[in-house]
Amino acid sequence: MDDTIVDILPLTIVELAPVRDDQGQIVDFIWVYANEMSNRVVLPEGGSIVGQRVCDIDPAYRESDMFSDAVLCIETGQPRELFNSSRTPTPHGRLKHLEGTVVRYSIMPKGDGCVICSVEITDLVHARDQANDWLEMFRSAFDHAVQAITLTTETSRIIYANQALYDLLGYAPGELEGKSSQVIMRREDHEAVVKAGTKMWGGKIEQEIMDVTLIGKSGEEIIVSTALTSLYSEVRGERIFISHARDVRADRKLAHDLATALQRAEHATQLKSEFLANMSHELRTPLNGILGMAQVLTGGELTTAQAEQVSIILESGQSLLAILNDILDLSKIEAGRMELSFVEADLRHKLNRVCKLYEPVAQEKDINLRLVVDPSVPALLMLDTVRLRQCVGNLISNAVKFTENGDILIVATAETRGEDTSRITIHVSDNGCGIPHEKVAQIFESFVQADGSTTRKYGGSGLGLPISRKLARMMGGDITVASELNKGAIFTLTLESQIVRQERPISVPKPARDTDLGITRKASLQDGRVAPSVLVVDDNAINRRVARSFLEQNDYEVHEACDGLQALMRLGNEFFDLVLMDINMPELDGQRALDRLRAGDGPNASAPVIALTADSMRGDREKYIARGFNGYVSKPIDQRSILTVMESCLAAARPNPDRRSA
Repeated sequence: MDDTIVDILPLTIVELAPVRDDQGQIVDFIWVYANEMSNRVVLPEGGSIVGQRVCDIDPAYRESDMFSDAVLCIETGQPRELFNSSRTPTPHGRLKHLEGTVVRYSIMPKGDGCVICSVEITDLVHARDQANDWLEMFRSAFDHAVQAITLTTETSRIIYANQALYDLLGYAPGELEGKSSQVIMRREDHEAVVKAGTKMWGGKIEQEIMDVTLIGKSGEEIIVSTALTSLYSEVRGERIFISHARDVRADRKLAHDLATALQRAEHATQLKSEFLANMSHELRTPLNGILGMAQVLTGGELTTAQAEQVSIILESGQSLLAILNDILDLSKIEAGRMELSFVEADLRHKLNRVCKLYEPVAQEKDINLRLVVDPSVPALLMLDTVRLRQCVGNLISNAVKFTENGDILIVATAETRGEDTSRITIHVSDNGCGIPHEKVAQIFESFVQADGSTTRKYGGSGLGLPISRKLARMMGGDITVASELNKGAIFTLTLESQIVRQERPISVPKPARDTDLGITRKASLQDGRVAPSVLVVDDNAINRRVARSFLEQNDYEVHEACDGLQALMRLGNEFFDLVLMDINMPELDGQRALDRLRAGDGPNASAPVIALTADSMRGDREKYIARGFNGYVSKPIDQRSILTVMESCLAAARPNPDRRSA
């Protein structure tokens, strides 16, 4: 071969001749030939190594594997192969530049000496070592993975399965390798896996996740969720499918148990709602009799002692009614069924009305109730006035309850948020007994008060603050408290509200007095008109008696019916200006009685009908109005409330004076 060609090859080629001692032992070598690459490797500064002794250039060579292998090759006449010479650089650093390299040597006999060819393969060895390192890491990750992992060929032959799969199926390690994956899964599932693999082969999908039923060695069926992917192996020349399977039996059982628990919880919630509705009806019916007759008694001639006794009955009944309403509110909030109803309202007017309610009680304890509304509060806001009054009323009521004397200050301010939104803040501060710091959190828990003796001393159910805070949060705010024992407390109510009108009103309208309705009624009858005729329909005799007492005191002509069927008979033959219709009655309930009345053409087909019911959950009024009733009154009946609704319905019916003669 032309020497110029050998010189440009990227490998070293040298021919060595042995140097022997007197005993004929090889003690060194002389380079008799070296190509250009060999000269540059040994003498990077330039020059030729031909004719020089190897050990003179590199004294460490005599102790290397290369030296001993070259001797063996010459003496046996057999070629030798080795990687690296294991030699160390000479002290003066002649071969220091070779440190860290990996070289492959081929030693071949030639005459009395040998030819050595070498090529540096450092990069290849590093790549191999890195690949082996990754292989070990991946194998360790696969072997110790929680999920069951399998690698299968295009023909479904298992070439790898990790320990998790063997543990899951009950096979010994290595027992599945070489077998078809059909052994470990149902036929239909295997067909589904093959179908998914075909789609991957065609490039339609990259991954398929499906539920598969595997078959254990004992025949046990095991439901797993498997993720199937694939890659093309250049070495094998085929596509390999990789499956990660997870035992989902516990998950499926948990999901089933959770679904069952949810159904039971929903059923329990429904039963709870039905129970509360029934209890509301059952409790409000006797309360209606108690409160109704007590209100009737207040209109009679009573001695001072009797008047005090009736007042106690009314106060006790109202307290019981308040507790009942609190329990129903709490239940509805917890069930997520509480709905807010926003209307345009003047916050100043509403707060003034609430304060007026508590002024008599405050004055009895020599407490000065002061209301301050900052000019920043808009004139009109969108508010749920009922729930706002409930929250503020609860805070004022508590302040009055826990304060012996002094001042209670109610301060309302507003902060504009955006163009049409305002954040309302209402502070209620008192100088009462205060709350210990460690008890502040628990006063917002249902049925809990700061001190166990509080209920005995002050009364209450421990529901007011929890309900008020929940309502405040539903209105986009909260209720917080700052307090110090024996120095009073400051409760802060915040809520978000839409601004209707910003400017402050000139005056606040004066609320009507409770006695106005009775005066109006009596005055309207002095012109000689006939007293309005009212049919009271209720299956409970006490309820009918209460309604009769209220109405006769205000000069109404009262008639009675004990159920829907009797009511329809009377409504078909007599004329009535108005009907008070109980909803829950045997035989024929109030709703069906109303539907039949409106569907007929009798003299009372268009008469105003007011729903009279113990259903008092939020939204019941709107529900009954939507069903065709002209008004709604909840039990226990409040005299002023029922008279107000009746006057409203009668006023709306007055444009038809000829109905009586129809």
